[in-house]
Amino acid sequence: MTAHQVLATVAVSDFAASSAWYARLFGRGPDDTPNASCAEWQIARRTRIQLLSRNELTEAPCHAGATSVGIMVEDLDEILHDLQDRHIDVPAPQLATHFVRFAPVCDPDGNTVTFVESATS
Repeated sequence: MTAHQVLATVAVSDFAASSAWYARLFGRGPDDTPNASCAEWQIARRTRIQLLSRNELTEAPCHAGATSVGIMVEDLDEILHDLQDRHIDVPAPQLATHFVRFAPVCDPDGNTVTFVESATS
C-alpha cells in the first residue's frame, strides 16, 4: 500500500483543554477547525494530527486516552527543550535501540505523543 497523506485522529474528553494543550505542544493554534469540536494541525507536508471530541466519534466505540501517535524529529533534545518552554511535561529521552531515541508525552486524557529521533543521524 502507498498512501499520499496521513491523518491521525486523537480522541479527547475535554476539547477546549486539549486544544489548548496541543496548541502549546505544536507551538501554534490549529491550521484548520472544520467545526466546533474538531481541530487539525499540519505537522509535515502531508501529515495532519486531528483533535476530535470523543462525542463526535460515533462510527466505533472510542475512548479518550487510547491514542498513540509517533512523530519522527531531527533533534529530539531541541524538541524537548521547546516543549518545556511551552509548559509541557517531558521525560528524559530513552534509547530504544542503538539507533533510536524517543520521549513520550501525554495529553490531558493520557493520549501519548512520542517524539522519535534516529540516533545515527
